[in-house]
Amino acid sequence: MHYCIIGNGVAGTEAALAIRSLDSSSAITVITQSAHHMYYRPRLIEYLAGDIKPENLYIYKPAMYDEKHIEVLFKTNVIDIDTKTKHITLHHGSKIRYDKLCIATGAIPTMPSIPGITLQGVFSVRTIDDADAIINHINATTNKQVVIVGGGLLGLETAYSLYKRGCNVTVIEFFDRLLPRQLDNDGAAIIKKLLEQKGLQFVLADSVTEIVGDSSVEKVICKSGTQLEAGTVIFSMGIKPQVELAKNAGLAVNRGIIINNHLETSNPDIFAAGDPTEYNGICYGIWPAAREQGKLAGLNMAGARQEYTGTLLSVLLKITGIDLYSAGDFNKDGTKSIVHKADSVYVKFLYSENEPLAAIVIGDMNIIKLARNVMERKAEINDLIKLFV
Repeated sequence: MHYCIIGNGVAGTEAALAIRSLDSSSAITVITQSAHHMYYRPRLIEYLAGDIKPENLYIYKPAMYDEKHIEVLFKTNVIDIDTKTKHITLHHGSKIRYDKLCIATGAIPTMPSIPGITLQGVFSVRTIDDADAIINHINATTNKQVVIVGGGLLGLETAYSLYKRGCNVTVIEFFDRLLPRQLDNDGAAIIKKLLEQKGLQFVLADSVTEIVGDSSVEKVICKSGTQLEAGTVIFSMGIKPQVELAKNAGLAVNRGIIINNHLETSNPDIFAAGDPTEYNGICYGIWPAAREQGKLAGLNMAGARQEYTGTLLSVLLKITGIDLYSAGDFNKDGTKSIVHKADSVYVKFLYSENEPLAAIVIGDMNIIKLARNVMERKAEINDLIKLFV
């Protein structure tokens, strides 16, 4: 048996390890465009800020792959999947035959088609190489004005990382509030106030229509007519699943590669996991989902029938030192709610009978821990309700 995995992010790596946990002898080949072993992508922000060294990003030591007999082909592009002959064609023309295949190709940053997008000083943040390019540019330029396009989680963390490097940072957000996917108006207002106190600046309900400069960035022009000086522009507008290989191979693709409860694609010998997938209409694009899908894909490839039932859409992190937890769906009707405000603490909890539906907690780690346990069904819903009722 030969297992092949395209992509060595968290989904691809966890798939390989799960396979090996059940099958100690078959060949496992991981093919990746990257020059790096799998690293913890969420910590790129700490690396960008200069808080950690590159080696702190890696989860598994290189020796582990040898110990597990997992072959990794670095700097290698897959250009074709032949589902009839079960062959993968690599960029240099060689072919690899597979018995079971997992597509874990990840996602790429969404970039707008606007004038000036190719100027020097325009970046996105997705990889170690992206972070290195930004750091080198910031260190080399005398213009420390930075514009971040996108007020989501990554945009805000990127903004504060570069503020810590001595830059003057402005965040431009299309919606009228920050973190539009995670927070309501009240929660977003609190986050904005706290971040302004830390030195960040914001332009809301606006978008960049043009980047101006000769060979490198000099300023950005917004739809409203606002113009901002900038030596660096970083786009953080979400990600787009990489589905081209799957689509060209004839697999079912919508926004992402469609998978079932066993992480199978429309071809029973091909599985998919992580950012390129779509499950029950959802493209998760978050680390916990990619990790869970990768592990289950590997187990199912090796013969175990493990069901995937979805991942709770949640975030738990410090945005520039501010504790934040957001989980669930705030758009359901017929719900009961709890709202609590006190200084820099904000809590909103939605529930129906004994079913927790959504939670936002800002600024109190003890309440965050309880809310997280309730949402993950590790604690009783009444344990949270009685705090505020």
